[in-house]
Amino acid sequence: MKITDRDITQKELQEIYADFKKIEIQDGIQQVEQKRYQYVAEEKDKVIGFASGLTNHKWFYLTDLWVHEDYRRRGLGTKLLVMLEDKIKSAGTLYIWTWTTGVINPMFYKKQGYEVFATFEDFSGKKGFHQTGFKKDLV
Repeated sequence: MKITDRDITQKELQEIYADFKKIEIQDGIQQVEQKRYQYVAEEKDKVIGFASGLTNHKWFYLTDLWVHEDYRRRGLGTKLLVMLEDKIKSAGTLYIWTWTTGVINPMFYKKQGYEVFATFEDFSGKKGFHQTGFKKDLV
């Protein structure tokens, strides 16, 4: 056996992921395909907001929620998030989760009814700048 520090090939990675799937099947985990849901806000052919994420069983991982700085604090982030939550809820999703950092972002998610499930304190090395996991029941 040898252990090396090298990039893995796409073929090798596909074989590993196939084995992960095989293990899940052996453990009785129903196989589902992830689906991406998203909304894009535009003004004058310019993207000013974006909300996106992936389904995974009854959970939805909110991968992105962004509003251009010229449009922040006007309710666009809330509108995008609520529209996305409504869409995934109607598709049968029961829960949503995300990660965020900073000072303002955690306050935003708390205001939207999310609760903290994990905090990595001083994540970037800056005191008080945490990486925080939020989740919300959609039922």
